[in-house]
Amino acid sequence: MTTTLFSREITYGKKDVAELESASIRVQLIYDKVLFMLHSHLPGSLWNAWIGVPYDIISSLYKGDNDSGSVFQKWIQSPSGWKCIGCERHCLEPSAGPVIPSSDKKRRFTFHNGIRQSMVLQAVIWSMYENTLLFQPYLGEESFLDEADLDTISTYFVPTYLSKHRLIENGKRCKEYQESNIRVYQEWIAAPDLVLQWNGGLTEGRWMTGVYVDHSRFAGLGPYLKDAQGKRTYMRATVE
Repeated sequence: MTTTLFSREITYGKKDVAELESASIRVQLIYDKVLFMLHSHLPGSLWNAWIGVPYDIISSLYKGDNDSGSVFQKWIQSPSGWKCIGCERHCLEPSAGPVIPSSDKKRRFTFHNGIRQSMVLQAVIWSMYENTLLFQPYLGEESFLDEADLDTISTYFVPTYLSKHRLIENGKRCKEYQESNIRVYQEWIAAPDLVLQWNGGLTEGRWMTGVYVDHSRFAGLGPYLKDAQGKRTYMRATVE
């Protein structure tokens, strides 16, 4: 079914907004919990290879405790319900080396959009979810993911792996994400088709729902149309 809009405004039901408000916080807390675990146990070389951003910077990405902006979670209203496919947060990593106040040289930064880190986390979380279900009878109360976590992952996360073989074996379409030496494969989730006729033009694509989370609190919706080339047209959300 295709939805046609004649303005950059899209309507959500109160029930959907209430679900996204609750679910986005639950998802965010799992991101934060798993990221802290990885930071505590991964050797520095693996952290740099997989995450590639210092923890004191990337942790604020998922906790939402940095004043530079909110986390932008990406959601799809699929036939089986709302699914979170990842998140973004633009952040700047200061370059190495001391800052000399009297120097005329500009301070350099490395830009991170947070997508790579989010996709790696998605794969780690899904792997932990599957293994927890497999070994749950033996883990008992020692399980890292509790019942509430497992329910959140089962309901809102999408199967994501560092290899596409599992998805192929299950007959699932997948989307590949690649950056440097990192490849992540996520089950393809169908998003509603959307046509926007506005300002004398016509744009076709998929209806995506962004959810802003700031300081571990729901901070609003940011819907957008994503066309075949990946370009986004952001819209205004209204609630009825």
